[in-house]
Amino acid sequence: MKREPIGLYLHIPFCRSKCPYCDFCSYPRPTNELMESYTHELVRRIREAGKTYGETLPASVSHSGEGTTSRRLTLDTVYFGGGTPTLLPPSCIRELFAAIREAFVILPDAEITVEGNPAAAGREALSVWRECGVNRLSLGSQSAQANELKALGRLHRWEDVEKTVTDARAVGIENINLDFMLGIPHQTPASLADTLSRALALEPTHLSAYTLMLEEGTPFHRRGRAALGLPQNEEEADEQAVTLWEQACAILQEAGYEHYEISNFARSGFRSRHNLHTWQCRDYLGLGVAAHSCMNGVRFGQSRDLEGFLAGKDITEFTEILTPADRESECIMLALRLSDGIDEQEFSNRFDKDFWHTYGHICIPFIEKGLMGREGGRVYLTEAGFPVSNAILAELI
Repeated sequence: MKREPIGLYLHIPFCRSKCPYCDFCSYPRPTNELMESYTHELVRRIREAGKTYGETLPASVSHSGEGTTSRRLTLDTVYFGGGTPTLLPPSCIRELFAAIREAFVILPDAEITVEGNPAAAGREALSVWRECGVNRLSLGSQSAQANELKALGRLHRWEDVEKTVTDARAVGIENINLDFMLGIPHQTPASLADTLSRALALEPTHLSAYTLMLEEGTPFHRRGRAALGLPQNEEEADEQAVTLWEQACAILQEAGYEHYEISNFARSGFRSRHNLHTWQCRDYLGLGVAAHSCMNGVRFGQSRDLEGFLAGKDITEFTEILTPADRESECIMLALRLSDGIDEQEFSNRFDKDFWHTYGHICIPFIEKGLMGREGGRVYLTEAGFPVSNAILAELI
């Protein structure tokens, strides 16, 4: 039996500066020497992973090409996240791609994404990424309003977003995602409408809209809601977040974007294939500090220990073997993030269990309230159900 392609995620933990709300693993103001050292070690681990996972495949799932037999895993998505991967020197970019192609087989139509900051993604750098195979750019735009960007501690202006999109297209990267935040200090329904209007004028293929969270350990969390000018209590904050989210949904759907996941919108044919690996419970491999993976029924993650990583140490932070019950719960939880919902036949094939017979009695009250639907062999959340998905999932799993 031929194995499905997997997704590969590479974490590049470097930024020009650390945003005060950011909880991701990133290190500001790296030297070229540090980025080169990180790249060399990441290359070593890419090659090691290629051997480790390739060698576990039985001969029946080998891949053939150009007269040779290869036991390398096949990739249908590659994702460079961070941090700000577009900070990497050209030599590092080329070194990473050479290692990936040596260790894995990248499908001809694979989605290859690089994340970028509009303040650190010039045409020259984008040209190198495109030359190496990148065909999708994900930009951390966040807002088109100068006061909101300043409140977030962002280095870029909206004009930088416009220029980066122009530069990306000039070098041949047409698939472009713009990330935005909801619930930013000073944000209003009017400013959000203006931000999305400016974004739509750039004609991106994909947009993501995430609510600002005050993550523990960040400067925003230490300052607190009052100092940031945000709603004082959780109930008021949730109400504001839902209002802004519903506004964003309405504007983007009216503009022809498919609301295919709670926080994601795409033109037809441009759903994020990388993220779908997670949402559809398919295997993905993460390499680099803080990278997470789910392979062959085992979930594992790497620590943020940059020094240990550079020293070549095993930096596995956790390993979790998923039980059949874990997999079933995860499948339900992640599938209901998607507008497609749960495919009942696929669920039955995977778990040898009838979804409706098992969970239908829980779904019916939500269907009657218009929060869920059942049609064409699928059970899904409606637009009204998305904002209360946590409460629905709590009943199901």
